[in-house]
Amino acid sequence: MRYILKVVLFFFISILFVGCTDKTIVEYEKFTIEFGSECGWCGGQEFITVTNSNIEYVRNIPCGENMGTTSKFREMSSDEWDTIILSFDYSLYKMLEYTNCNVCVDGCDEIIRITEDGSAHELRYSFSDKVEGMEKLRGLLSEKMDEMRELDFTAKY
Repeated sequence: MRYILKVVLFFFISILFVGCTDKTIVEYEKFTIEFGSECGWCGGQEFITVTNSNIEYVRNIPCGENMGTTSKFREMSSDEWDTIILSFDYSLYKMLEYTNCNVCVDGCDEIIRITEDGSAHELRYSFSDKVEGMEKLRGLLSEKMDEMRELDFTAKY
């Protein structure tokens, strides 16, 4: 009888312990990562949007001789996605607050925006700023941006 009582007590304590632990599970495959720049005066915007399966590149120049929108798209491997996701700490990212507005005075801002389940957090900073803990992510996204610029397929509107 004591054995059964010990087993039942152990079982209930285990359930209580497991049930009370706070486990936040981040589902990285549901992320959308946007990276790029926005400039004032006729500079326009240039962004890549990265998901677990593809990369889309968009450049929009609102005026001047280069006026127009360029769009490119390619699929992305799971290895590429894993490399990007493992390059930064999402908890740290969500705590960071960079809210420059150089574009407000005809300058340029670099932007990292991560959306998870409809909720977005954005870092907006100067190109020369060091963004704590995001150096590797910025480097990888910058490489992807350069790669997309060089892609042959272009749709121009």
